[in-house]
Amino acid sequence: MNWRDHLQQRLLDTRPASVCALDAAAHQLVGDVLPDTPVRTHDPLPDTPCALALGIDALNGLNARQAQHLISQTRLYIAPRILLAVRMDCALDEDMFIALGFALAATDTTAKVRIHEYDLDTYKTVPDWLNARFWANPERWEP
Repeated sequence: MNWRDHLQQRLLDTRPASVCALDAAAHQLVGDVLPDTPVRTHDPLPDTPCALALGIDALNGLNARQAQHLISQTRLYIAPRILLAVRMDCALDEDMFIALGFALAATDTTAKVRIHEYDLDTYKTVPDWLNARFWANPERWEP
């Protein structure tokens, strides 16, 4: 499956209520795949958050600082879920995407494109020790 087919399938699987297109190619893809879904652009910022932000050419030509700024702005103000198609020559490498909370969803080695996904709800697994069982248990204290 090539990267464009993967993006189309993710859009069909998730069927977001609204999409913020981070570039013209993303706007076109959402219009083709989900014609009834409202599509907004990131400039200016949407009035209300979108369910998903999609970028195909959004990071092309940006340096690492600019790319991180765009991703951070998108996470904070635009959408809790992000789907990015990233060329292999992107200023951000695989480790940087992992550090930003993204997961690698697919790689198209022929086209040299990677698909990265970010979901606020699942980007970090909750450790077992972080729950009510281990907090405020006076019976566990020994004098």
